[in-house]
Formats: sequence, structure tokens, C-alpha cells
Amino acid sequence: MKDINFLVEENPFEEGLKKEKKSISFVKIAVLVLAIALGSAILLAPGLYLRILEGRAAAIEKKLTDAKYSEVKAVKAQLSQVTSKVNGKKAIINAIDAENIPASQIMLITQNALPSGCFLNSLNYNGKSFTLRGVAESSFIAMDYLANLERLSLFESSSQNISLKESQSAIEFTLACTVKVQGGDNQ
Repeated sequence: MKDINFLVEENPFEEGLKKEKKSISFVKIAVLVLAIALGSAILLAPGLYLRILEGRAAAIEKKLTDAKYSEVKAVKAQLSQVTSKVNGKKAIINAIDAENIPASQIMLITQNALPSGCFLNSLNYNGKSFTLRGVAESSFIAMDYLANLERLSLFESSSQNISLKESQSAIEFTLACTVKVQGGDNQ
């Protein structure tokens, strides 16, 4: 009888398996190379974009320092000087306006306070005080006008600054007042 050995020492398929394990497929290598290329492109793209932008900024900066723009810079400097001078003068005008009530406003106030039967002949205003000269039909109407002005609380008047003079049928009056409040933005 023949001796049968059930133990297999050699496997006929073993060589095929070793060959498969040693070789990596072309698809895997291509995918790996593509992934590495894509990763490096993602990492390098912002740096390249930044260098492109820096180059553009340098070109623009070089254009701005060109001689043809020096005149524009000089005009801009002159404009800022003129603007500062105008702002200074505007501040002076605003200060003057804040100190005085406009003459047109004084005229309007004194005219609106007139009762019927009373007329103004003249109004002299110097920014701090004014003098009124007028004619009233009676002394009651003249006093009514003076009371109207005192009710406004814009003027300071005293009985020493008021003069009444009777002529034919009318009363001539003169009133000197000083302004209490300031004009402009301070009202």
C-alpha cells in the first residue's frame, strides 16, 4: 500500500497569491498621485493668489507715484488749506451771528407788536440795543405798544428810556431798549 500524506507541503496556488500581493494596481497609483496633486494645489493656490494680488498692488502703487499725479496731490493740498481757512471764517461768522439777533428779526418783532393806531417812524439797531421812534393816536395806544414789547421778554427797557411828546392830535414816542437774549444758535 501506498502511503498517503495528507499534509500539504506545497500549495500550487501560493505563487499566484504572492504575485497578486506584490503588485499594486495602476488605478490605485493614479488615484494616489491625483490626490497628492490636488492636495498640493489646494495648499499652494492661496499663496499664488496672494503673490498675484501683491504684484497688482505694487503696480498700482508705482502708477500712483508717477509724476503726472503730483499736480493732483498739490491741488488736493491747496484745497485742504482753503477748506480749513473757510471753516475758520465760518466759525467767526457763526460767533458773530450767535452774539446778535438779526436786524430783520428785530424789525419783524417790533412791527408785529404794534397795536392799531400806532405807527413807527424809525428804528435804529446796533446789535446790542435799539431805539424806536413812532407816533400813536393816543397815549393809551403808545403805552399799549410799550407793554406789548415788554411782554416779549426779549428787550430790557426802563421808564427812563421812554419819552412821550404830545403834538397836535398825536403822541410822539421814543423808546430805547437793550436786547436780552442772544441770536443765532444760542436762542
